[in-house]
Amino acid sequence: MSIFLSHLRLLLRPLAQAVGIHNGSSVRVMARLSLLTSVAGYDNKHPNCLTSLPSQWVYGDDACFISHTNTSYVLGVADGVGGWRAYGVDPGRFSRAVMKNCERLVSSGRFRPNQPGLLIAQSYEDVLTSKEPILGSATLCVISLQRNEHRIYTATLGDSGYLVVRRGRIVERSVHQKHTFNTPFQLACPPPVQSRNFYQDRPTQAVQTSMLVEPGDVLVVGTDGLFDNLTETVILQEVGTVKLLDMNALESLHQCARRLVERARQAAFVPDSSSPFANEARRYGINVAGGISGDITVILGLVVIEDQFPTTGCDFQTQTPCIQEAQSHMGDQRTRSVFSRSAVGALRIRSRSCSERYLHPSSV
Repeated sequence: MSIFLSHLRLLLRPLAQAVGIHNGSSVRVMARLSLLTSVAGYDNKHPNCLTSLPSQWVYGDDACFISHTNTSYVLGVADGVGGWRAYGVDPGRFSRAVMKNCERLVSSGRFRPNQPGLLIAQSYEDVLTSKEPILGSATLCVISLQRNEHRIYTATLGDSGYLVVRRGRIVERSVHQKHTFNTPFQLACPPPVQSRNFYQDRPTQAVQTSMLVEPGDVLVVGTDGLFDNLTETVILQEVGTVKLLDMNALESLHQCARRLVERARQAAFVPDSSSPFANEARRYGINVAGGISGDITVILGLVVIEDQFPTTGCDFQTQTPCIQEAQSHMGDQRTRSVFSRSAVGALRIRSRSCSERYLHPSSV
């Protein structure tokens, strides 16, 4: 009889663990997580206009998406490399196409939630094989929250990236990949006859990580327009205003996203500031100060327990006000002098946009 009971306990143990009972004592069952989200952005090239494609979250050459299934939340940003404009190519088409493909694959369930790098690769392949060639290149960041696992999976390529903020501290940050100054890693679809003349990094070169998250964690996802202009200290100050696990959390998240974009936009035109962009330039021997004007996209995600916050999907999207015309001219002039002295052997981009990146490989 004792042998029978022992076998019975072994058979019932998985069931007992599933309902939170083990050896006569209760254990904590992990609740499903949800994600409150807010999107804000700024179109540097059309500062007086709202985005022309609001339903697709497009800010200039930047694009982003948020999608969710029963088991996961997935969000991403892409920054179209502005140097394509010198060739008569709209840099935003490529970034929009990749993000649209990501959203479609997630919504249809044709993706692996724990492999955002594979999602990028599938979306990129769809762009390359489309009937109409979509020339361009982009940096990317995609994050997938697994609701039952309490874990995020990330994939980043180039200088679009993320921070994970927990109780006022940054507990995880993305790695920015660059070939040289102002030349990030990038997925590309160049003209076939000139493919060797352009950077074409592979989806497999994306940095992929995973980590456990907790209710109250804030995901800060953005393009270089955010991270080039705001230090982590400033970002932490703003994220600290979010009312965590509070009924007003959603509204405070929205206000935080908007302020981050606004502060990044303003910082781009402070001529004597020590911005992350200026600090990076000095590491390459380029003596500049101040930020850099360009498109800005920010997605904030607040990790919450599903039962406490039943809201799903993207909750806010906003466009920041325009900048003053005089400031825009000042930023353009300063950036032209930066390009004239940087990245020897790389293509000098001929454009009025301050946010444009190099396309050609260096001669070294």
